Amino acid sequence: MLAQGRQFREQRGCHTINKDHMFLVAFTALAFWGLQASAAPTEMTKLVVRLMGPGIRPNSQTALPKTIYVADPHFARIEDPPDARQGLQKLTIIAEPDAYSVNLIDKKGTHARDQGGPNDLHLPIVLPFDPKHHFGVLDKVEFGNEVEFFKQAGAKKEAGPIINGQPSDRYTLKLKNVTAQLVVKPDGQIPEKLSWESTAGKFVYEYITVEELPFDRSLFSRPAGIHFQEIKPDPSSDQS
Repeated sequence: MLAQGRQFREQRGCHTINKDHMFLVAFTALAFWGLQASAAPTEMTKLVVRLMGPGIRPNSQTALPKTIYVADPHFARIEDPPDARQGLQKLTIIAEPDAYSVNLIDKKGTHARDQGGPNDLHLPIVLPFDPKHHFGVLDKVEFGNEVEFFKQAGAKKEAGPIINGQPSDRYTLKLKNVTAQLVVKPDGQIPEKLSWESTAGKFVYEYITVEELPFDRSLFSRPAGIHFQEIKPDPSSDQS
């Protein structure tokens, strides 16, 4: 995957996803940093993932698949399914230094322009469920760096379950307050499932789709037909 080569990065000073939304649905909480001068990427990764766990009802809006596009190191797009009860269908676009948060149903959104530091954007997986950081290093696993993270963290590799008639590999990482597992296809690079289990129960992300595609700049452009409210820069983003 594009982001497999990323090293562990400091979380200090970055904003993260709101736990109350159980996924990447809190637009203003998504981490993003200032754009550095660099060439546009040539590829992007498309992920379609589904979340299961305690308190998540099957077929609820939280349990429906979410689509993520990420192009290292400055572009991300998160598409959430519609929530008819709340009149909400969220779309988040990060094209550093710009961040767009949109409700596709009422055609309203916000735009922020980051003034921040040198780090890349972050798409944390476990951190939104661990605001008090009881899970230690596991908080640093992100969408796009799953395999690299488990390898660097010293996870034990073994044969995994048979999935659709095909073998898999499983990485197991046991920490003080949590045990996490990553199941990957035999080539070792494509995630099938990522789970973590603690006293709060077991949460599982199922990877429905993982694709490498040519970079499409239009997916990360300012959405048309949206009434935007401009958000003033947060001076604290300059803090290191």
